[in-house]
Amino acid sequence: MDRLDALRPPAHTGDDRCRPCTVVNVAIVAIAALLLGRRRRGAGLAVAAVGLLVVWLRGYVVPFTPRFAPALVAASPVPDEWFGHERAPAPGPTEGLGDDVDGEELLGRLVEAGVLTADGEAVDLAPDFAAAWEAEMERLAALSTEALADATFDVARAADASVVDGTRREWIVLGDGSGDVDAQTWLSRPVAVAETAAATTLAGWLSDPTIRRAAAGPLRVFLSECPDCGTALVESSTMACCGGTTTPREEPDDVLACPDCDARLHTFE
Repeated sequence: MDRLDALRPPAHTGDDRCRPCTVVNVAIVAIAALLLGRRRRGAGLAVAAVGLLVVWLRGYVVPFTPRFAPALVAASPVPDEWFGHERAPAPGPTEGLGDDVDGEELLGRLVEAGVLTADGEAVDLAPDFAAAWEAEMERLAALSTEALADATFDVARAADASVVDGTRREWIVLGDGSGDVDAQTWLSRPVAVAETAAATTLAGWLSDPTIRRAAAGPLRVFLSECPDCGTALVESSTMACCGGTTTPREEPDDVLACPDCDARLHTFE
């Protein structure tokens, strides 16, 4: 099984298997098998067996399926929920530790405090803050997930924090104490490291904890490396399948992501 697992691309199988891609490919394999089977029964059975094996093992058999399968399903009258993925939400630019604060006000406070520098339209991290933030991220990245959850809880306005083991990663879950799933915030390790380090470091520049928490998420846009593993981040786009979005009819997001951790660090508006 280890050899088979090595052949499976995690982005298209397991919990992240794209149901539209699977349905479309199984249909294509079935049609091809039926057409060949009308002339040569053995060839039809062979195509069906091999095709279904490849779909099961690799996610799809037809090249570039993620580019067209979701659009085909979206154009059909089939309900969205038949093809939705059930996975923990990936934090966006205003989710995470912080409260919702007006963007212009937040930018002004960060520039005034010396956290950011602004030159016309260009905004960047101030060198002193960048160095302090990076050092704190390195410290937190060395912690176990349980210890990281405790550190995140200390700076978050949450009633409880827990660690959830996912299929491919661990999540730090912040709640309001009610147990209501809708009131929970799910953070991957890289996001928890970045935001907890940012909120902690900002204490040396800003006295208002609300502003510190609100700034922790947006500051992730300035990251160039994964806060947890150090891999260079890439600008990418989620597809409407393979775990990128929840239904085929949702628009894909432009994101800043870690390819090794398979974690989204920032979602561009």
